[in-house]
Amino acid sequence: MAIIITYDVPSKHTELKKEMATLGYTKTITNQGKPINLPNTTLYHPSKTADQALADIKSKTSALGIKLERCVATIWESWAAIWGDPLN
Repeated sequence: MAIIITYDVPSKHTELKKEMATLGYTKTITNQGKPINLPNTTLYHPSKTADQALADIKSKTSALGIKLERCVATIWESWAAIWGDPLN
């Protein structure tokens, strides 16, 4: 089951994304051969549950000394998207 997780942190955004990438999270999803660029603080995982994603981000923010201000993880099921430009 695939999920997306969206979050707010006050600092170390890049470091957090790199740490989450080590667990298989990505900032893009490929659909119809094109990448969908997710919003800046949203990540995708193809096989985690929402509970696992929340546990992962709590673990990584704790290890980095970052306050996790807000977070929602949910099943990536029925969706529509705007294919955005790649994030810097």
